[in-house]
Amino acid sequence: MPSFDNTSDAAYDAASNIPISDMNHAQCNAEKLRMTNRVRSIRETITANIRSGMDPDSVTNRELEGRITRLRNRFREVDDQMRARDARDRAVAAQNAGHGSTSRNRSSQSPPAPRAPNSSPQH
Repeated sequence: MPSFDNTSDAAYDAASNIPISDMNHAQCNAEKLRMTNRVRSIRETITANIRSGMDPDSVTNRELEGRITRLRNRFREVDDQMRARDARDRAVAAQNAGHGSTSRNRSSQSPPAPRAPNSSPQH
């Protein structure tokens, strides 16, 4: 018999509430893992449907294949976001390299400015 459990519902494919452009590296990795697991689950459903006698080219199986395609496309978008974020991070790191702006080594910083003589009256 074909599988019609709740995980077959397309609502479970819904992506994270965070737009891809706002995702950090960890969120991108979590989203990619979620999508990989979801594709695996849908594949298992298709296999169960076919083993139970459902036509491999049935409307149900075609819809499931469409969901897999959408998930794979989103996976690529998330992967592209990760690559773009990594490239930006490398560019910023290269831009900041050698400026000493974050260095704690005092020898790389400018010497302190000379102080004005103390002109307050001494008692």
